[in-house]
Amino acid sequence: PRPHIDGTQITLLWLQKLKPHECRYEFRFYLPELERLVEALQIPDPFKTSSRYVFSAIEALCLLLARFRSAGNIYDLTKDFGRGATAIAELINELVIYLDDIWKHLLDYDDEGILAPEALQQYADAIRGAGAPLDSVWGFIDCTIRNIARPSHWQRAAYNGYKKYHALKYQAV
Repeated sequence: PRPHIDGTQITLLWLQKLKPHECRYEFRFYLPELERLVEALQIPDPFKTSSRYVFSAIEALCLLLARFRSAGNIYDLTKDFGRGATAIAELINELVIYLDDIWKHLLDYDDEGILAPEALQQYADAIRGAGAPLDSVWGFIDCTIRNIARPSHWQRAAYNGYKKYHALKYQAV
């Protein structure tokens, strides 16, 4: 059985009544940030889906963010935000496609510049030449450094001079 459609439909007035921490919890942004995002992302107001569901721009963004923030399913959003599961699912799919179409020039893979296969091979050769045991590592991810107890052996290898403690850092691409 389908869940009962309940909750409050997202409107600007409803968002204004939320406490700032509630808005941040539900959508991962404060209301002024949501308003700036709607404008910056150029989400049409109203946003109309192919099946003629109509959402305000702020409601569309909020439903997308609520879907991305939780591991729950669309039925949870149905119960919380007063829209049917079909409408929410269609909105999310079409809004993601819309945003990708508008902003894909910022997300395209750079296969002719610094990430060209020839360039990646040069990086891997340089890293291997510096003493790395693998010949396929071409970069490193800046990650959280995990400190460890001082090891009995290989202390120098585990010491992180920047943080001034013994640590492990594994990430490479």
